[in-house]
Amino acid sequence: MNLKFITLVLFLTTGILKAQSDKNIDNYQKIVDKTDEIYTSLVKIRRDLHSHPEISKHEVRTSKIVAEYLKGLGLEVKTNIGGNGVVGILKGGKKGKKIAWRADMDAVKTDEPDVVSFASKNKGVRHICGHDVHTTIGLGIANVLSQQRESIEGSVYFIFQPAEEINSGAKDMIEDGLFDHIQPDEIYGLHIGHSASGIINVKANELFAYAKTLEVKFKPNTNENELENFMNSILKGFIRNIKDNSSPWDIISKISDSQIGLTSKETIFKDYFILNQSKLNTADKSVTFYNASFLETDVKKVNNIPFEIKKQILNSKFKDAFISIEYAKDSASNPVNDPELTKVASKTISSFYDKEMLEPLYGQVPFFGEDFALYQQKVPGVFFFLGGSNIEKGINSMPHTPNFAVDEKTIKYGVQCFASLLLERSNITNK
Repeated sequence: MNLKFITLVLFLTTGILKAQSDKNIDNYQKIVDKTDEIYTSLVKIRRDLHSHPEISKHEVRTSKIVAEYLKGLGLEVKTNIGGNGVVGILKGGKKGKKIAWRADMDAVKTDEPDVVSFASKNKGVRHICGHDVHTTIGLGIANVLSQQRESIEGSVYFIFQPAEEINSGAKDMIEDGLFDHIQPDEIYGLHIGHSASGIINVKANELFAYAKTLEVKFKPNTNENELENFMNSILKGFIRNIKDNSSPWDIISKISDSQIGLTSKETIFKDYFILNQSKLNTADKSVTFYNASFLETDVKKVNNIPFEIKKQILNSKFKDAFISIEYAKDSASNPVNDPELTKVASKTISSFYDKEMLEPLYGQVPFFGEDFALYQQKVPGVFFFLGGSNIEKGINSMPHTPNFAVDEKTIKYGVQCFASLLLERSNITNK
């Protein structure tokens, strides 16, 4: 191959890459401009949703608002999927990837008073987990991408899910044929986190610790105090890295610690076991129950713990009283981020979003779960945390805390960043 031909190839290749880069920058700027344009209207929507929160399986008003908004953008809309679930479909014109975005809509029961001027009008119900913000960001992404149909080669699906708080909505939507309506190649979503407004946190593989409840059955007429002490000693033997005498809120308060929190390489939230509570129940005279709930970060250890406990019981004085040991049905799910997609998505975000605002996590979050995990069992995906705190304004966005609030500027950050990510991913040619 002669030098002149090589030079020509390099020139043409460089020109193509530059043109592609310029196109991406132009698309991102359009998203930024459009987000700025609709930001005030998005804040209005968020405050309306916050003022009218609806608990799981009762998201009728919210669902109607979402469906009407998506229809107004010209999207194909499916309603009443898995209860009050809504799906919006934005189709591109070529053969790009099919990308899904999920937002949850439900609120929770609480008697704690609201801390914002646009307080809940539904007594005993509040958005203290940020789902009003999640819904608003989802609508904002749909809006700005609907204005760029000509730039979308694949398709983007918007899933607005009910009943996340009771770990039911994802399951209900899937069982009601969600993936008959849409066939995504990838799925993404977010949750408001404790970090500063606009900070994005993510990690590959498990995001949360596995929350498990263990039930062990014994024959009655066993020395109850001895049995309880024996079982407690076994469970305490698994404890590592985090002190067992710390309360849940003491532990959660350390999540944002710069030295040992989730964003530190020296985090204590890596490779840990926390014994949450344990109790011997003798109310049923025909059987004695020992129940224990705990958090474990290593799935292999989760699977092995019942066998280890059984082994110790069968080598003890309680072996003849032993009946069975098993895990109760999980009350929370653990999203597992696809490692390759996490790497690609992080690199993509860093290419147009402020690199300082993308902070990796080095540990697994305790005491929380997310049924987004059920979608990831069907489709590779990534789940992010988007910070909403503002210390200067006294805004704390730690979910499920009494003074939970969100710096509304994070709505703008969320729409700009993730609309750009979805556009980029939908324009990847499906081979």
